[in-house]
Amino acid sequence: MGPIILRTFALLLLLLAGCDAGQAKQDTVPAPLTGIDHLPDHLSIQDFWVNGTSGHQAGGGGSVVCCVKLPRQWHPNLTVVVGWGVTNWRDCTWESHERRVPVERYTEVGSLYIHFLPNGNVRAVSSNIAPGYSNEDYPGPHDPIPRKTPYKKYGTWSPRCPVGAQPVLTEVLDECPSGHARAA
Repeated sequence: MGPIILRTFALLLLLLAGCDAGQAKQDTVPAPLTGIDHLPDHLSIQDFWVNGTSGHQAGGGGSVVCCVKLPRQWHPNLTVVVGWGVTNWRDCTWESHERRVPVERYTEVGSLYIHFLPNGNVRAVSSNIAPGYSNEDYPGPHDPIPRKTPYKKYGTWSPRCPVGAQPVLTEVLDECPSGHARAA
């Protein structure tokens, strides 16, 4: 190799190494993923994902998917990217959302519970204690988790609702604000 190509290659390697210099490598561990749907009876979370890992349908907390990665040590500004679709069984509509959600403080990594709350908020809670109606030690929301079956009340989607309709995109993720770190 000529000296110019060798110098260019060395410079390129230094530049690439510099791109990662500001990002400290995090010691991450796998965490099981569960979605909790707190929405009213006519709404449901049919699919959700965290940092690209599908959690499938959110419900009462019994379904677990493996795995998302969380840092072994919680740190300020720790966030995950949560995407989800809301199906409105009563009105035959659906919406798509994506949001950067802060991960609440934890002392050790546990399952990651994503709570979809009726007021539109989303909470990300890592805990080795599962949510439940009477589990006061759970660090997340303590409101009752609805046990619902909207397809039984409103009927199946296909016969009543238009086929091929596109979702209403109500929220889209902006770039990571400076100072915020994503979980790996």
